Formats: sequence, structure tokens, C-alpha cells
Amino acid sequence: MNLFTPDSFKVPYEISMIGPEKAPFTDEQIVWLNNHLAKQFGLFAKQLASFELPLDEGPAVPVTILWGSQTGNAEGLANQMAAALAEGRFEPSVIEVVDYEVANLASEKNLLVVTSTYGDGEPPDNAVDFVDALCAESAPRVEGLQFSVLALGDSQYPDFCQAGKIVDQRLAELGGERIHERVDCDVDFDQPFELWKKGVLDVLGTGATTSKAQVTSVNGETFGKNKPFPASILKNYDLNREGAFKSTHHVELSLRGSGLEYEAGDALGVYPVNDEKVVDEILAVLSLDSEAEVPLPDGGNAPLREALLKSYDIRTLSKKLVTDWQKRSSSEVLKSIIEEDKKEVWEKFFWGRELVDLVIDYPVKFQNGEEFVAILKKLHPRLYSIASSPKAHPDEVHLTVGVVTYETHGRSRGGVCSTYLANRSEDSQPGVFVQTNKAFRPPADDDAPMIMVGPGTGIAPFRAFLEEREVRGAKGKNWLLFGNPYRATDYLYDELLEGWKESGLLNKLDLAFSRDQEEKLYVQHLMLESGAEIWQWLQEGGYFFVCGDALRMAKDVDKALHEVVQVHGVKSEDEAQDYIRNLRKEKRYARDVY
Repeated sequence: MNLFTPDSFKVPYEISMIGPEKAPFTDEQIVWLNNHLAKQFGLFAKQLASFELPLDEGPAVPVTILWGSQTGNAEGLANQMAAALAEGRFEPSVIEVVDYEVANLASEKNLLVVTSTYGDGEPPDNAVDFVDALCAESAPRVEGLQFSVLALGDSQYPDFCQAGKIVDQRLAELGGERIHERVDCDVDFDQPFELWKKGVLDVLGTGATTSKAQVTSVNGETFGKNKPFPASILKNYDLNREGAFKSTHHVELSLRGSGLEYEAGDALGVYPVNDEKVVDEILAVLSLDSEAEVPLPDGGNAPLREALLKSYDIRTLSKKLVTDWQKRSSSEVLKSIIEEDKKEVWEKFFWGRELVDLVIDYPVKFQNGEEFVAILKKLHPRLYSIASSPKAHPDEVHLTVGVVTYETHGRSRGGVCSTYLANRSEDSQPGVFVQTNKAFRPPADDDAPMIMVGPGTGIAPFRAFLEEREVRGAKGKNWLLFGNPYRATDYLYDELLEGWKESGLLNKLDLAFSRDQEEKLYVQHLMLESGAEIWQWLQEGGYFFVCGDALRMAKDVDKALHEVVQVHGVKSEDEAQDYIRNLRKEKRYARDVY
């Protein structure tokens, strides 16, 4: 913008002729007027220059941000991205994909997609319909669309970030233009997200900002995923009875002084500690100095043994780790697996093996501990569905932990976090944080019916839901379907559930103990037996919740629900799919599956 300067501004002689008679100014008056106007204009110019106005930027640019999430991570990142865009000349709209019509893509100009992947490379529940519609032949062309995708996943699964990869590929096939390459995030997504955010903002033309979601405690410290709260264990006992072939622990932790808050339906992140015996075995075989300082994944240093206990993953094998190991070991066995590079070959090798197997079976010599940890991944937290309502247990959080133990390749093994909490956490304070899951909440309507399907440790959030409804005095009907192998040894929380049934809080309690009879019985079988009543509850505005195993149970339950709607709602297969699709959109069909 060009401005006149005081020196260039002069009163022309014509100004001296004003008024009806155009009486002339005296020379002294003209000099005074020139000086006065120049002074005032100079002040105006300085004031104008002090304003930071987007004089040449035009109206705000709309950006649509779609998110698909199973546990809430993608939603949180989408909102962080929107906050960063809002600081510039952009007008972001954050939309859950279940509420977005694929046909609208044809009119979009700027699109960002943040989506997770769960189970066997599947989209999260709220993104299933969007991905299906995007991959259909009827999907619209999107020439003129600028887009970028942030994919969340877990690299220990073979179809890492598959949902995000599908969306990214399909948008490009339909004519969209990538303004930034897709970024695939592992479990530890903070740094990749920041890089993606900065890259996108730089392309769109505004500076990057950083936002971290943390919680401030009463004593001024901040606790969250990057700084977990050391929680004292209040109670820790086995819910299974003597003679059970498995173990399930009820763990109660104190959150007093943490500032952490949660709601029924949220998850608790727990940072595990590796097994000391396995760490010591690895150090002994590798002949490494356990006290030598090594770098940590998130910065800083620690003695090697401590780093292996608390900071590095010494269990999970990956293609990259095996490839790095083969270069040092010159193993022909590993070389053949790498060269063949087939999914089934990798899966067969990974099954039941850990880092200690590489250490023993394929000897390697490291110069020092720093060289060794350089090929390892960070030890990530584990998420557990919270089994308590904060209204019923202030300053506490409860978990239902299935203890994973098994034997493979001649060794006894166990889940890192489950065995830590159950067997190795005495006198320790596990680091914890709250993982919000807004998509999995008991009904806000206290009069609405609620059906809960939660076999095994899937009962955890429904213990919280029922506690919540009991404290709130909710009048809505409650129905729980629970299953496990044997009633005598595996009826988790039996006294509590039977008490709720007697008090009337649980209107229906259906139990499927699969091995108590010759023919196995599962929760999906109970659903089909009670299909007419399930349909009636849904027609009354009921909510349908599922928690537990994603690969088998959740799929069988979903199939049974479709059959119930089709048979008792007298609908065609397509009509049943549409009905259940609407249940999802109305947030009346929600799953917490893993």
C-alpha cells in the first residue's frame, strides 16, 4: 500500500482561494497550514502502519478436516490441526466422517483427512461407510481438490495404516491433488503429526504452531501422555477362581493429586516395565555393559539396563529390525526370509518370537550399548478400557486386565503390560494417562435402554457404565451379555453383577459360558435367541454397545446384529445394513474393540 509522506504533501495554491469570495490566504497562513496538515498526516501514517491487517489476503479460506477414530486419537489431532489453521487466514471445519457425504467431495477445495486403522487393516467404525462410498464406482470425481492424509496405526500389525492408505490412494485416483504426502504414524504419533502439520501449513501459506494436550495438576505439574502420572496401586487381585486356566486381574489405582479426569468409556494408558529376567538375559548374551549410558528415545540418557527396562521395546519384531539384525549376523535363514518378502512367511517367523530369540538364535556383536539401542523401537504404553465411573470412585481408576501368558519355541512368555501389572508392579507406581474416547459413552438420555455385549475383559467399560447409571439414578433399562469359558472359575465380577440384577439396575443378564456344555455357546448365540427383544429395545431408542476382541467376537456380534434386524425388523439385507448404518450415525451403535 502506497502512502504519502509528510514531505511530499504540500497545499497547492488553489486551497488559498476558499469561500464565496475566494479570499486569498496570506503567505504565513499557507505555510502554517502546510506544516499542520503534514504533521497530522504523519501521525495518521504511523497509526495505519501499526495495524496488522491482512489487507491483501482476501476472505478466509475454507478447509474441511475429516476424522475417523476408534479411540479418539484422530479426533484430537484433527482438532489440533483446526486450531493451528484458525490462527491464519483459514476457516477450518472439523467433521466426523460418519456425518459426511462423499458426494460433497466434488465441491471441496481443501481437504485434510485424519484416520486410524484397527483390527485387520480395517477403517474405524465411524469411517466404514465413508471408505466404502469412496471406493465405490459411483464416487464423484474431485478435480480441483487439494488434499493430504494423516494415517494412524500400529506397525506391529501387517496392514499398518491401511485405512489411511486407501483414502489417500482413492482421492488421488479420483483426480485430487496431494498438497503434502501422506504421513503414516505409529503408536507414538506426536512427532509425525507435528511434521505433517507444519508441512501442510507451509504449503497452504501460514506458519506452524504447536499444541500439546496436557492436564495441569493441583500441585502445578502437568501430566499427560508425554509425562505420565505415577499412580499408586490401591488393590490388585485375580478375578478368576482357583483352577482357572487363565488369570484376569482387577487393578485399582489412585489418581489423587494428578489433575487427571476421565469419563465412563475412556481408556487408561499405562507405561509398562519389561521383565528384568529377559533384560538381564539379553545383556548377558550380548556381553554389554549394563551401566553404560545410552540415549533414550525421547531425549536424555540412562544406563543401558534401565533403558531396556523402561524405554525400549524388547519384544516386538518387525521387518526393519530383522533386516538390521541380518546385516550384522550374516544369517542365511534371515536373508532368505527377507529376500522372499512374503506376508505369510513374515507372519510365520514373527509368531511367538521376540528380540531375545534373535539374540540367542542369530548371534550378533555390538560395539556398545548405544549401537544396540539404535536399532530398537520405543516402548509404547498400553491402553485399557476403564472399568470404573469417576462418580462412583473419585480420585481412582479401575482396570480389568487379562494376563497374557503362553509358551512358544521352548520359552515361557507373557504380555509386557499385563504381566507387569499383575505380577511385577508391587511397590511400583505405574505411569498412566487418560485417553479420551468421546465415541464410547453411556447414553446421555437416562431413560434410554442400553444393551451391552462384553465377554471376557470386554466387561470392563460396562462395569463403568452401570456404576455411572446407578449413581445418576438413571431409569433406562440395562441389558448385559457376558461370556467366558467356565462359570465356576471365570464369572468375572459375579457378586457385583448378581447384586445389580437383584436390585433391578440390570434388567437382563445373559451369560454364555462356552465350555460348560458340549456345544460351545457364545454371546452372539444369545443375541440370536433373544433377537425379538433386542429389536424391541432398539425400536424403543435403545443403544447397542460392544467391547472386546476385534478380530473374531466383534465381527460375529456384528453379523448377529444384522441378522436380528433383518429377521425381526422384516428387512432385506440392504435395508438391514441401512438401519445399522443409521444406528452408527445416531451414535446408538458403538464399539470399543481391540
